Amino acid sequence: MSFDQVQLDPYFLARIYTQPIIPGEKAPVATAPAAIPDVKFLGENQKNIALFIQNEGEAYLNEELFNLLTNILNACKLGMQDIALVNIAHYPAMAFTSWQSAVKMKQAVLFGIPPATMGLEDFPFYQVITANGCQLLSSDDLYPISQDKMMKGKLWGGLKQLLGI
Repeated sequence: MSFDQVQLDPYFLARIYTQPIIPGEKAPVATAPAAIPDVKFLGENQKNIALFIQNEGEAYLNEELFNLLTNILNACKLGMQDIALVNIAHYPAMAFTSWQSAVKMKQAVLFGIPPATMGLEDFPFYQVITANGCQLLSSDDLYPISQDKMMKGKLWGGLKQLLGI
């Protein structure tokens, strides 16, 4: 096959040559906005409450931690139908504003996730803040909470403040 017979797609050529070949005036390159992925979550999210976890090893939580979470929800008079449990390990480097577009939420809890991971400024654990119209509570990971009664009490205090219980 000779070079005379090679045909390249114009779109492909435009992607290769993002800078002008001849020096001079530069033309702006159009960039496509980042597409928001279709986020999968556990629950029905009827009350627009997002619970964020980061668990690389499993789809969501193991049985012990899932039971702890359902007990916490029951104490708050909530169920899995009311929340969206999201494992951010499946969606790396997504900003909080993108999460808000992907999962409808009025309130959110970050379990063991540094706020900076989601493009938020750091704020203390168990203190409710408002970011981009959403109330947020940052908490320790569920596993240490399951082992420590004092952490459970701090989480309960934060949840009461967040949910107005």
